Amino acid sequence: MAPVTLRRPIRASAVGPRPRVVHLMPNLVGGGAESVVRSLCAGLPGEGIDVIAVTIYASGLDPIARATLGADLVDVGRRGRRDLGYFPRLVKTLRELAPDIVHAHLHTGQYAGRLAAALAGVPTIVFTAHGAEPESALRRTVDRMLDARTARFVVFTEAQRNDFGRKRGVPLERIAVIANGVPQPAVRDRASVRVALNIPASAFALYAAARFSPVKNHRLAIEALALLHGRDKPDDVHLVFAGTGPLESELRTFVRELGLTERVHFLGFRADAAALGNAMDLFVMPSIGERMPLALGEAMLIGLVPVVAPWEGCADFVRDGETGFIAADYSADAFAAAIRRARKARETGAAVAENAAAFAVNRFSLETMMRRHADLYRSLVGAPA
Repeated sequence: MAPVTLRRPIRASAVGPRPRVVHLMPNLVGGGAESVVRSLCAGLPGEGIDVIAVTIYASGLDPIARATLGADLVDVGRRGRRDLGYFPRLVKTLRELAPDIVHAHLHTGQYAGRLAAALAGVPTIVFTAHGAEPESALRRTVDRMLDARTARFVVFTEAQRNDFGRKRGVPLERIAVIANGVPQPAVRDRASVRVALNIPASAFALYAAARFSPVKNHRLAIEALALLHGRDKPDDVHLVFAGTGPLESELRTFVRELGLTERVHFLGFRADAAALGNAMDLFVMPSIGERMPLALGEAMLIGLVPVVAPWEGCADFVRDGETGFIAADYSADAFAAAIRRARKARETGAAVAENAAAFAVNRFSLETMMRRHADLYRSLVGAPA
């Protein structure tokens, strides 16, 4: 591990006018939680919070990304799962940094991160529940011990807050709801994007930006397209996927079997996936479950109306018929029916797209996320607002 070097000197008192917060992550590359933490590192100093990023493994950032992170960065340098020597190094790092708060994320934050913070004498621990962990008697025992030492938990929706409190036995007043923020997607020219992607200019394009994994349930969107094509016989409906993942080959085969090859577009990984939404007509999210769907926020920010499956908590993001459309159940018939309703609303000039964009600005904006995190930190250390 490289020595701890900071742009700002470590202050003598534990709490000062600018709370010092360590965000503890496995690494900083990728989307989801990593993207959110990178955004917090860049934005929280402007809210009066000193931020240090600590990664258990190598951060993964290239020199340019590291230079523009906006926060000090310490790599603990774990070399692999068998490298257990990282843990005392992590405890030592946190003692040297002397933060007011350690904000832990993901699996390593939930267990090793919170335990290391407690052993290092960090006065306040915060944990964001980005996803569900496998359950076992041992995990429940460890969670009970560490939960008692955790001052606040951060979740993304009221539904998640109630579920987390019930399952973990945590009082609701210790669980803060802070939705993740996303940057406003870049504006792209619809016509030129369609030419580049080989999507017909006249096509009614359904768009899904997500990893090809079981929970994302892409098959349902393909089945719904088959119904729309087979029953309604529209010649213009296409389905566009941005992403990669373990199920891609299987889904491509399924598309061929249904005779939909010319109507389903696999774009692969796209760094500009959010901006591509400008060239689409509806955003589809057939997921079995979601916690904080950033792709949904990106779509709504540009006024792309979402059609979603009825995953638990979806109503916290989509108000059916007002900011989007929710399928009645997980059948292809129900998902196709929701797409039909969304298309009819678009054709009749209903203000769903405008409502979606207005909702997203309030719920998904980076500014809102920064402010709510800063307010949480100040409340925990007693710093002035």
